[in-house]
Amino acid sequence: MFKPVEHSDEGGRFATIQETLQLENPRQGQYRLTRNLTLPSGLKATLKVEGPHPRDLLAHIKSVPPQRQFRSTADVIIAVSYRMMPTADMVQEGVLQPMQMIFTGGAAHIQGLNLILNDTTVRHYPANIELVPESGYAFELPEDLLAVLGRDWGLLRRRRAGWIGSVRARGSTFDRSRQIETKLERLVAHLTATFARPPAQFHETRVKARWAVAFRRAAPLLSFAALIAGAGSLSFIRIPDGSILRLLIMGTPTMLLFGAFTMREWPAIEFPTLPRRPKTTEWRQPRALPQVR
Repeated sequence: MFKPVEHSDEGGRFATIQETLQLENPRQGQYRLTRNLTLPSGLKATLKVEGPHPRDLLAHIKSVPPQRQFRSTADVIIAVSYRMMPTADMVQEGVLQPMQMIFTGGAAHIQGLNLILNDTTVRHYPANIELVPESGYAFELPEDLLAVLGRDWGLLRRRRAGWIGSVRARGSTFDRSRQIETKLERLVAHLTATFARPPAQFHETRVKARWAVAFRRAAPLLSFAALIAGAGSLSFIRIPDGSILRLLIMGTPTMLLFGAFTMREWPAIEFPTLPRRPKTTEWRQPRALPQVR
């Protein structure tokens, strides 16, 4: 760990950015340099790069201004974290290798709610979203708060500290990085606009999207019911011996089972919650303090 250094913000969005460098040696001949940036509000962003020469790693870190890792969307500051990857496999001795920025995560404070988005390094898996209320506040959020944005967005699930959700991206590592980064900005804008209006208005403006989410949630259950009904209807159909149709029917359960095990994420068979107008008048409520006897 090196001594922290403070950088001023030329745009005037915040007072200073505190920078701390951390150099690690995870294995022989390989180093990892991490730049930790912290705002006075507590928002943090990181930039990581690995390679055989610490001097080159420092040059790569210095090539990215600290202000670049903080941006404003809908008057909300977003802290964005990256890791740097080489653009080519060939390494030339004595030449600083060009790097590309890969998004790894982002964070923001939105009206008493802490937003954290962490991308996974595994392809075809969704990025994780966490919504955690700040101390002293409580929220009641609908399950489809994010899912109304489209098919790539998952439902919110309640956890002890708050809620978790997900968002999908496709393509190569670089394409996925840009997609998730763009969706983070869209998510911040969506939450900011939603929390600026009463909960009832969210239902009124998103009622079609909410019903579309309910139908998508019901699709696995409807498909399962259709399979059961189709299997039951076969008892009323006379199929000649030696027919190819009989062979297909006998092999269908095995094919369905094999297809289920090859899926990365099993669909949830559930009765979806129907969209209803929220009864609360405010998204953010003061948390009730425990009574002392």
